[in-house]
Amino acid sequence: MSGHNHSHHSSGTQRLKNVKSVPGAIYIKRMLHDEAIVISASLSVIAKDGEICDYVAKELETAGAQITEMGGIIGHIKATTVTTKTKMISVTEEKAMIKDALECKVVITVAAIVFLVEQKTAGDIIRQSLVNVRERARG
Repeated sequence: MSGHNHSHHSSGTQRLKNVKSVPGAIYIKRMLHDEAIVISASLSVIAKDGEICDYVAKELETAGAQITEMGGIIGHIKATTVTTKTKMISVTEEKAMIKDALECKVVITVAAIVFLVEQKTAGDIIRQSLVNVRERARG
């Protein structure tokens, strides 16, 4: 009789988290809820500077303008950013030195609710915003 009785089932949620955390990869999900188009999206980037929030704000303003120009109505377009800054600590001859890494990892999550726009079109607009942020982050 084998003592090997644990499960090898992998969690779909864990796989999704892994995909969402790959630097440069854009994750986007579109769905209909009543009359609303609900979009959730995320992007993880390695940024060289602290201006990433300004990039995100500008791109989401542009997305909002595009949706409005098409006759759409914006319920909301929201984004959150989580920044991970790395510090390196080294000790030589009993003296610790702390140095900031030149780049930081930023995870951007977008949630949008829009009306009167095609589902694919709305998703494409949000996706393009994240593509533009990714390009700006690369410098």
